[in-house]
Amino acid sequence: MNALLLLVQKLSCDMEEQIFSEVSLAKEKPEAYFEKFKDRLDERGIDRPIDQLAWISLVDALLEHDLAFELDWKESGLYICDVVDELLDRKKMACMNWEEFEDGELDNLTTTQCLNAISEKLKEQAISLASLDIDSDCYVLITVPSSDIGDIKKLAQEAGYRIQDSF
Repeated sequence: MNALLLLVQKLSCDMEEQIFSEVSLAKEKPEAYFEKFKDRLDERGIDRPIDQLAWISLVDALLEHDLAFELDWKESGLYICDVVDELLDRKKMACMNWEEFEDGELDNLTTTQCLNAISEKLKEQAISLASLDIDSDCYVLITVPSSDIGDIKKLAQEAGYRIQDSF
């Protein structure tokens, strides 16, 4: 099985069959995938099958099933903590206590700085916050057990893409 499909197994939680089906369609029959998900792709400004279609299909499927969250580059503060809590809850991982950030500490940070602070807090619970790179000015955030992040990043690289866990 190729690296991208192995990555689907690692990231798709309880939606593996559905996400595997979408990514496989994008890899094997890009025209059929494009027609089926034309509206979704149109929102990304994609008006024809592209080389990165399988990667975009993975990202969009994870987003569709609440296993990822696309965050604008200029978000910060407790909003990001709420997003992370939703991702943790979806994967049945323990939500975090963000009490130390409630004094507004995150509000004065850039998005990158905020993501790094949140990421450090998550590492205390053996959870990694990562972003799937879609060559955009947004972050497609995922949460994974820290024990899996090395394999996940390696699989993404083998497939020709990037997942980063530092911002």
